Amino acid sequence: MSRILIIEDDPAILCGLRDNLTSESHQVFTATDGEGGYRSLRENSPELVILDLMLPKLNGYDLCKRARGEGFNAPILMLSARSVEADRVLGLDLGANDYVTKPFSLRELLARVRALLRHEQEHHLDQERLDYDLKMASKVQKELFPRFLPAVAGIDYAGICRPARGVSGDYYDFFPLAGGKLGLLLADVSGKGISAALLGASLHAAVRAHVSAAGDRSGEVIAQVNGWLFDTTTPDRYATVFYGVYDAATRMLTYANAGHYPPMLVRCGPEPACTRLDSMTAPAGLLPVLTAVQDSVQLLPGDWLLIFSDGIPEATNERDDEFGDSRLLDALNRARGGTAAEVCETIIHEVRDHARGHRQADDLTLIAAKIL
Repeated sequence: MSRILIIEDDPAILCGLRDNLTSESHQVFTATDGEGGYRSLRENSPELVILDLMLPKLNGYDLCKRARGEGFNAPILMLSARSVEADRVLGLDLGANDYVTKPFSLRELLARVRALLRHEQEHHLDQERLDYDLKMASKVQKELFPRFLPAVAGIDYAGICRPARGVSGDYYDFFPLAGGKLGLLLADVSGKGISAALLGASLHAAVRAHVSAAGDRSGEVIAQVNGWLFDTTTPDRYATVFYGVYDAATRMLTYANAGHYPPMLVRCGPEPACTRLDSMTAPAGLLPVLTAVQDSVQLLPGDWLLIFSDGIPEATNERDDEFGDSRLLDALNRARGGTAAEVCETIIHEVRDHARGHRQADDLTLIAAKIL
């Protein structure tokens, strides 16, 4: 039924527990000292550990602390002849799930083992359900991202999103507009995980409605999105939003930015110059009325535009060294001979390579566009 490790230096207790647990169809591993028990724990991945405190070579407290520090999450039941409250509290604080004092009733101990295993099995079932729900939520969210890019003359563009937790609070979208114009939007909702993804999905629908009404008036779109967020969410929920409109006829980009990380405009040339589009207002949803600042910039053939979430420059490695703007610019310069889609993939790959060995803390979302 379950893999159980007994670490006990008293032969009588060890044999009694082993025989009774084996008779209940469990696979039982044993060790008589702390170091041997630690090795068995690493090698056999038990689903429950019965751990004596007073062990030779490595005591139960230190073994428990070491195992929990290395990510071992299965239940640990401590055994000890010491019945002082401070000892019980210490054992539980170090990560034990239960504490039984010697001498003990074998029937009670076996009942505690069954209870711990039952609780662990219920936890696994809950986790499986959560993983399934997260997988389905991720699948639904992916369907919200653009699958087909509007054909607009004079620009090669693409977007990419790599969530930190299966689902993302970031999202991007593209809008074909009248007169051969293209809308480019990237938003980063406050929070993480499912709650941020749900708000992001609602924001996605609201933005599409406001773009349908206001079209190429980027400042008006941002102002309307702000009003919708303020009216429909709590004060702690907000979003940073960048919305730009590219006019293929004039190669002019008109944009408004509600608190989003300033995009990069990298000019064509032997030594590409980087300009930050840093005109912005407060994030959307914090104020009842937001007067969005609308700005514009002339784009030229060969220019690259990068719109991205703060998860990209703020991605850290094990030394807490951020990826930063300079590495982002270097990644673009190495890949700028490729397509926009290839640039997106290259940048995300380099961010992840930089952060290798360090948990991804934030979503990685990027729009890359090259003016042709």
